Amino acid sequence: MAAWAREWLLRIAMLVISLLVSLVLVEVLLTAFAPLYGGRDNVTLDGKPITDWFPPDTVYRQLSNEYDARTTITSKGHRVPGTSGNPDVVFLGDSFTYGFGLHDEETFASLYCAETRRSCANLGLPGSGIVKQTLRLEQFLNQWQWRPKEVKLFFFGMSGSWSAGNDFVDNYNYARRTQPPPADGANARREQPSPGLAALIIGSQEFLLEHSNLVRRVKYHWGPMLKTLLIDEPGEQRMQDALRYTKEGLAQFDELSRKAGFEYTLYLIVPVQDIKRNSYGETLAALNSVSPKPAVPTAQLFLERPESYYYAYDGHLNPKGSRRVAEFLVASDRTKTGS
Repeated sequence: MAAWAREWLLRIAMLVISLLVSLVLVEVLLTAFAPLYGGRDNVTLDGKPITDWFPPDTVYRQLSNEYDARTTITSKGHRVPGTSGNPDVVFLGDSFTYGFGLHDEETFASLYCAETRRSCANLGLPGSGIVKQTLRLEQFLNQWQWRPKEVKLFFFGMSGSWSAGNDFVDNYNYARRTQPPPADGANARREQPSPGLAALIIGSQEFLLEHSNLVRRVKYHWGPMLKTLLIDEPGEQRMQDALRYTKEGLAQFDELSRKAGFEYTLYLIVPVQDIKRNSYGETLAALNSVSPKPAVPTAQLFLERPESYYYAYDGHLNPKGSRRVAEFLVASDRTKTGS
């Protein structure tokens, strides 16, 4: 090997070693002097861990680096707001509707109901898709003999990303668990696509976040930017299946609306990366392609500095973002009624 080649290899090796030593030193210092918790917990008011979300008549705290949110469950087993009688409006959706990371009075359901003085119930169910949400609504309608005038249904998703919390993904996963496999031998076509680099990095983040305070700090400070850069694309076949399952779920919900006699509005909430990538229009078009009625978009509410409306680490709407949605809902109602 030529002398100049050996010299360059030595320099590269020294650079790599220096970088690794620096990262280890930063990790040690951050862990010692600026530790950051890597997850989120549900705990009692005095800090004891709990595992059950919806025991009636309970109050607990949602706890993470970004929030410590007091959370109240009604006697009927759903998050406030609630009513002793028949609600005028039912809010239905996933953790965004439930109000992940928000105090009771900060959820857009609570803000809307306080402003309009309508009787409401928040049936938001974290980690759910449209089928589970429809079953939950039907359960409450039957158990408590509710006859709401309106249901506000919130769909959270991004058609260009296969990420946790995405309702397209939740609908896909639920159908794959509960429906029999195709009889036409199409299983192979419906397997997940081979993961790309972004998918591999995203897939390893749980391990990295659990073991590295440095990685947690990076996500805490630059979460929206990282989410925008690292996108796990769904693949054509998998997304087609997700849309088909979403269509089936929305059809079930639409049928329930006619059976139970309530009007409904479907709203679309997208993650911060869908806005920052300017791809939220594609998500709206995808949802509308399978929905019985057009969805009402909300991305336009967050176009100016979208990262200021979402928790950087957690990804859910923060109090500012939740308040923006509530204001939009109130204004939309007033426009419809002419008041």
